[in-house]
Amino acid sequence: MNSVLKRLVPLLSPYTYRSLLSVRFTRSDNRASVAKSNNVNPETVCVIPDPTTNRGIIYEPPYLFETDLYPNYSLLAVSIRGYDYVVLEGYFRYIQKLAKSLDIQVPEAVPIPAKSSRVTILKPRSAQIDVEHHLNLYHRIVKFAKVKATIAPILFECIRLNVPEGVELRIDEPNEDDDAFRYVPDVELKQLQSELRAIDHEKEETQKAKDAKRALRQKEKAQSMLLSILSPFNDEALPPSSDKDDESK
Repeated sequence: MNSVLKRLVPLLSPYTYRSLLSVRFTRSDNRASVAKSNNVNPETVCVIPDPTTNRGIIYEPPYLFETDLYPNYSLLAVSIRGYDYVVLEGYFRYIQKLAKSLDIQVPEAVPIPAKSSRVTILKPRSAQIDVEHHLNLYHRIVKFAKVKATIAPILFECIRLNVPEGVELRIDEPNEDDDAFRYVPDVELKQLQSELRAIDHEKEETQKAKDAKRALRQKEKAQSMLLSILSPFNDEALPPSSDKDDESK
């Protein structure tokens, strides 16, 4: 408290400064008991409530009572791809050891099955195959949890600086497509889903046909009403009686 008063000296008048020096600051809930125990006049005691016990009296930001002083990344995924299995596997182990040395949690380190491809080179000015290669693309994913914002730049820089040749590096949030290989496709479920899609498509088509018929009826009704309004008003004339009929009567 004395350090705070020293900072406020240029902003306070001499009388205010002397009055503050005469006041004794204590942190307690019962002001009278503290004053009596210390033989101090209760009027000269200024009580500062303890924020840990009197949270409702003084507003304290919630982040002051949190254990983590720095924000954390919830979950990160380091994805590496390469055609050389030995190089990629060594780099994969290096990333895990680096995270362990920095006290970073590694919930998952997943090897994804390789994707094979065929590359052919044709002879010059011909369609004949000169050389044919079979390549395997290997893929590994390392997931980090609760990485501190102060350690994340160091981790990313170490990973980036030690990338071997021919290895593709990507650091991002976890992607659901990367975990799709873990699930075995259910043939029956896919068949039922296709049937449901067909039923929904049929319902949409029938509804469209009903809407088209309703629109056509409304159009015809409007046209008939318009013709009845525009046509002249003609009463149906009775047929005239002939003279022959009168004579017969």
